[in-house]
Amino acid sequence: MDETPVWFDMAGNMTGKQLPRGEVIPKGVICWFQDNGWMTSDLMKNYIDFLFRIRMSENLSKESAMIVYDSFRGHLEESVKIKFKQHNFHLAIISAGLTSVCQPLDVSINKPFKDNLRKEWHEWMSRGGSGVTAAGNLKRARISDVCGWVKRSWDAVSDQIIFNSFKKCSISNLLDGSEDDMVYEEIDKLIAEYEKENLEEFDDDVEIVSN
Repeated sequence: MDETPVWFDMAGNMTGKQLPRGEVIPKGVICWFQDNGWMTSDLMKNYIDFLFRIRMSENLSKESAMIVYDSFRGHLEESVKIKFKQHNFHLAIISAGLTSVCQPLDVSINKPFKDNLRKEWHEWMSRGGSGVTAAGNLKRARISDVCGWVKRSWDAVSDQIIFNSFKKCSISNLLDGSEDDMVYEEIDKLIAEYEKENLEEFDDDVEIVSN
């Protein structure tokens, strides 16, 4: 499954190489950084190694696995493909323009996760945030606070939502075809939304002339 895209801007003097004094990352959260805030091939290879260690701990390292990614170039560099192959991962690439129907995060997971995250931020703001500077400006959130928001927001996304999202994308469906209706339900929903948007645009463009 692809990375969940959530952005947080930190102060310009932050390097990510060392936590500020007093900051503690919550248990269950792993932080990696990139100077420009971008997913790179190096980060991808770190992530693949991380996934492989998990599979080793569960005695699954010799079993084949499939990872589904979009066509972002950081996923497709030769060094990344080699790393996938070394760890017995098969890479499936979603064609451009199809992530809304083929990528589980886009289909069902991102929205509840980001809704939860927005709620965490609103609650933090309602409690006064981190206070204000001498000039009266809001202080930025602590890294540990942000990590806590992310962890609680993700934990609040039910397992069933994730399971269903993979099935809607036809990734983990039963091979007997008994779960294929979930795929078509999502496609029908997207078609209905597209038709509604186009109908609204048509209505806006139509000029009614009375005799």
